[in-house]
Amino acid sequence: MKNDKILEIEKIVAIGEEIEASYNFIIEGIRSLNNQKSAILSNHVVLQLLSSGFERLAKILLLLKEKHATGNYPTTERNTNYFSKYDNGHGINKMIDDLIAYAKTVELMREIPMVVDDIEYIQNDNKFRTFLNIISDFSKHQRYYYIDSIVKKERQKSNSFSEFKALIYSYSNSINTSEINHEEEERIILNLMIITIEKGTRAISRFFTHGLGDEGKRHYGDFSKFILLRDDELGKLKYLIPKIDPQKDYKPIKKNGLRFLKIKTLSKSKTVSSANFSKWPFIVDKVEVINFKNGKFCFVRIKNEVFALNGNALRHFKIPNYIASKYLKPRHTLPELLTIAKRLE
Repeated sequence: MKNDKILEIEKIVAIGEEIEASYNFIIEGIRSLNNQKSAILSNHVVLQLLSSGFERLAKILLLLKEKHATGNYPTTERNTNYFSKYDNGHGINKMIDDLIAYAKTVELMREIPMVVDDIEYIQNDNKFRTFLNIISDFSKHQRYYYIDSIVKKERQKSNSFSEFKALIYSYSNSINTSEINHEEEERIILNLMIITIEKGTRAISRFFTHGLGDEGKRHYGDFSKFILLRDDELGKLKYLIPKIDPQKDYKPIKKNGLRFLKIKTLSKSKTVSSANFSKWPFIVDKVEVINFKNGKFCFVRIKNEVFALNGNALRHFKIPNYIASKYLKPRHTLPELLTIAKRLE
């Protein structure tokens, strides 16, 4: 029984790793495409990233579908490939088609208009279907197209790189190019390609929240950034904007600043000394803990700088946690500081 629980935990961890990887592959593929100046480039890295991302995403959703339906993840015997019917796991288009067929059996996915629209998009949008076919062919046969071109005697019949360029340039048919220069046209069609990928990713991500019950909702991770993407946000690449890192991007409050004086006036505080602790984490002998608004916001003053002790203080005042202090010994903390601050009366 214990081993079964450990195995289940390992599977959950593996799902999380794959979801994180698939998300990162997709956004890095989009980032790489967005950074290009022209669709004439080979797009090798773009296709490698996007095919890996969509393949992993489709596989995870199919595994979660099985878990949701039966209560168990699928298993394989010996060297059997569970995804063999999907071109040994590289048939991204076939895996997406299976998910679409499944969506039509799920009441929630048949009744919510935005989900219905998304499923219709990944099933019938010509450009997205072409994109799926291209990354599927690339994944199955053409990751080493140029290497194979060198050693093979005959010219290869298909070329994912040329097909991807043709797909991108096909967007020119929908824009008026008479009043823009070549560089502007390239920028527009690359962005339209990105929007197609975004809409497809958003639609596929809906399975986490609308098609797989609690099993899906617990695993969507960063794909929420696509799930919550509105139509008017498409093409703006909001998900590529770096996250704020409070420990690096926020600055502590200065002891003598007006901002801290206002807090201190309405707070309770206490000096905490190294003499009261066997393992003192600071290179100064004492710090001051501060309780503001009955413990809703807790701080610690270290020398001339004030840091957050709890999440409310960090978020509301946009200051880092005290582990950002230069007076804290490496890899040391003192969790008791928050308890002391909370108990101040």
